[in-house]
Amino acid sequence: MLLVRRQQLWFRVVSNLSIALAFGPISGWAVCAIWSVAYIALQLFERSLKRVTSVDAVLGLLAVNSAVFGVFALWGPLTDGPWGVAGGMALLAGALLNTAMSNRRSGAAFAAATTPFGVYLAIMPLVALHVGAEPRHLSMLALAGGLILLMTVLIWRASAKALTAESQARELAEAAHAAKSAYVAAVSHELRTPISAILAGAKAGEAVGGRDNQLILDAARMMRALLDDLLDHAKLEAGRMNVEVIAFDLRRLVLDTVRFWRPEAGARGLRLTLDGAHALPRWVDGDPIRIRQVLNNLFSNAMKFTDEGSVGLRIVCAEADGGLRLELTVTDTGAGMTAEQVERLFSPFSQAETSIARTHGGTGLGLAISRELARLMGGDVTVTSTPGQGSSFRFDLQVQPAAPLALEQAPAEPASAGLRILVADDHDVNRRAFSLLLTPIAAEIVCVADGQEAVEAAARQTFDLVLLDLNMPRMDGLEAARRLRAEHGAGLKLIALTGATSDKDVQACRDAGMDGFVAKPVEAQALIAAIVEAFDEAEIPDAAAA
Repeated sequence: MLLVRRQQLWFRVVSNLSIALAFGPISGWAVCAIWSVAYIALQLFERSLKRVTSVDAVLGLLAVNSAVFGVFALWGPLTDGPWGVAGGMALLAGALLNTAMSNRRSGAAFAAATTPFGVYLAIMPLVALHVGAEPRHLSMLALAGGLILLMTVLIWRASAKALTAESQARELAEAAHAAKSAYVAAVSHELRTPISAILAGAKAGEAVGGRDNQLILDAARMMRALLDDLLDHAKLEAGRMNVEVIAFDLRRLVLDTVRFWRPEAGARGLRLTLDGAHALPRWVDGDPIRIRQVLNNLFSNAMKFTDEGSVGLRIVCAEADGGLRLELTVTDTGAGMTAEQVERLFSPFSQAETSIARTHGGTGLGLAISRELARLMGGDVTVTSTPGQGSSFRFDLQVQPAAPLALEQAPAEPASAGLRILVADDHDVNRRAFSLLLTPIAAEIVCVADGQEAVEAAARQTFDLVLLDLNMPRMDGLEAARRLRAEHGAGLKLIALTGATSDKDVQACRDAGMDGFVAKPVEAQALIAAIVEAFDEAEIPDAAAA
């Protein structure tokens, strides 16, 4: 309460000085000066109090403030007769209105601040009688004072109710948002489990399954892409999406992205062109993952809606504001769009035509996510399009030049490794899937259903590596990691396998002593790369020795 009053200090001081200047010619400058100095001194004293823990002390301060401020209203009638009575009543009415609005959160504070003004209103008829008012005027003044008090109480009650309703509505909205976030996280976790199993099963049977297994892999990856879009949209909507700033090879990122889409263009009979890549700098600071995500969304959109002709990427790079301004424009020779279609294009879950989802699939989130990611990186995504003449999507962003980094070779798959691996996951499907993925590098695989069983299994026999799901009954993965790290030291490698992929979750895994982190749904390459990274080359046991 005192904090709020400190924020309103200047308003009270300015109001006091304004009243003193207005009443000076009537009430006398000396009296106005004494009153003003006394009131301002009281405000400065209140401001000097660092902390008041007693509720009674706070209420007392409010009452004294009102008493000192309102006493001036009684001086007017003594110096200016009936006109002074009118001015004093107006002054008290304004003070009461301010009191009602300033103390909406506490009935006790409102009562403490209002009581002195109520006393002055009750005294006002007697002061008026003293300066010559007729007895018949006293009832009118008493009635006016009573109405002022009544209206003050009614205004305070209405304001307090409105504040309570607003607070409740905000709490409900926050609870609904939290529930939605929890629901999205839960759905994400449950969806990632079967996708992991699909990917693992397809990968394990790839050698004999041929096309059928590739079809399963493609379908699972499509499901994962849709899930990632939904989660990115939820993060953006909640204001929890972050972009990182690291040094990366921009030219290589762009060339790799174009190479990735070349087979798709060839399969559709489209020419894929690249113009201006020579103007790109090599090393810049930015978020390579999000830049690649935006470019992939723009290429995917262009390929989807172009039946013949070409899709191209045009690059313009210029110095601006001490950094580099990039314009990455993806153009196509597709059907183009009307102004009305363009207007709906970046709305989440919306597509230019209702038939698009039936014809081409998708959630309508890709472009909306791309624009929001671009804006987080200090840029934007805009579009120009003409029906029958194709579309151009321009991705602007600001980057800073960076010093080159030494390139590391991608880790080779440790095909000869004979690791003793413990897998802890509460889903049987996941345990079976990870067993399939790990068979080529494992001498032994033991699976358990929760963190408690993992700790007990590690106490019974020796393992080189433990894979831990984060969300498990009895003991979760973080607590299990802390126990395992405390009991077995740095020699035991720990890797988290989870659908929770926020920066907070990754940091929690590091704090718990994890050596690696792999997001579900898990693909074999990502899992093997994380295992190799967790071990030094010399630490990986040889299969023959095992």
